[in-house]
Amino acid sequence: MAKATFTAKEGEQVFAQKVAADCWRQPAVIGKRQISGRAYFTDQRVVFLASGLVGTDKVSWEIALSDIQTVSTCLTPPFFPFGIKMILKNGDTYLLAIMGRNKYVQWLSEHLS
Repeated sequence: MAKATFTAKEGEQVFAQKVAADCWRQPAVIGKRQISGRAYFTDQRVVFLASGLVGTDKVSWEIALSDIQTVSTCLTPPFFPFGIKMILKNGDTYLLAIMGRNKYVQWLSEHLS
């Protein structure tokens, strides 16, 4: 199976792409585990594509902005101020660690309201 790649949908505006990120929490993984990859932010969705050779399709994900209820900053393990916490309307939680997170949190907050 080919590794997933990011392609913008027709009419989709890309805010940031290939942002180095670590995913620390997602529903597909029990507990907190660091998964390195790249994040993509568009006017319609947030996409995380895990890096690695095997099993990346199971830990890569895509969230529609319309499914996000709240976005906030948080700490990532052990106590680093890089976290972006997204809580979905269905209760699922995603936690990304990104350097310079404030511009992404601000951008997401503006696009959720």
